[in-house]
Amino acid sequence: MSKLKLLSTFLANPKQIIALGIQALNRKQSEIDYEKKNLEKYGRAQLPTLDILDLVPGFSGTIHSFAYLNGASMPTIIIMLKSLAKRIPDCSYLEFGSFRGENIVNVADAAKDCTSITLSPEEMTARGFKPGFLKVDRFFSKNKPNINYILHDSMTFDFASLNKKFDLISIDADNRYSFILQDTKTAFSLLKNENSIIVWHNYSIELENDGIRQDVLAGILDGTPAEYHNNLYHVSNTITAIFIRGNFPTSMINFPSVPTKSFNLSIEAKKIV
Repeated sequence: MSKLKLLSTFLANPKQIIALGIQALNRKQSEIDYEKKNLEKYGRAQLPTLDILDLVPGFSGTIHSFAYLNGASMPTIIIMLKSLAKRIPDCSYLEFGSFRGENIVNVADAAKDCTSITLSPEEMTARGFKPGFLKVDRFFSKNKPNINYILHDSMTFDFASLNKKFDLISIDADNRYSFILQDTKTAFSLLKNENSIIVWHNYSIELENDGIRQDVLAGILDGTPAEYHNNLYHVSNTITAIFIRGNFPTSMINFPSVPTKSFNLSIEAKKIV
């Protein structure tokens, strides 16, 4: 955009542009503050990267009910979750936040039972969600028999009422620090055994550790018991973090990294009627 065009745009919308600029500066300062906190408190501003092929050897699979629209997980993340559930006998899966239900409806193919804690329509309305969010809420997953939906804010839900522990937990609700912190603490209290796993979505906004969300990382680190910090990783080829016990080779990757694998993709779209 030319300087003249920029100037005319500013003069036409000065208040809005100034407000957007202030918001951007505030977000940037917040990230700087959280990064400083993470470095001072934990000596780290990123997690070591675990190769997805070491996490899921022979990584492959198919997914369905995928909209390819804003807010969806990456296909690699859904296949990863589905693969992890598949290798756990009678897997019990818990999900914080569902949106259209693309993750849970795929994991339900591999897990014995799935539970989702996600906002009710009334809570979404009270929080100012646009009406469109209510229309697409659980769009793909409402009628799956092994999915139990609990329409409640995870920050105020009484998890003891479930009287249940879980093998695989996915945290993908509100990504602000305080919410990640509490959801992380809750998740650790609900792990079934030493083989149980937690996955955090949106640990990063980029794939090669240059876009780490420092507020999300701070929530993960503060909410994870200190003895488990060495079991936290970024999963390669995804924007997720994971808690998993075991010994894995790791690396610290940044953009641009040399590819160590290639993915074969096959895509088919079908009209929804």
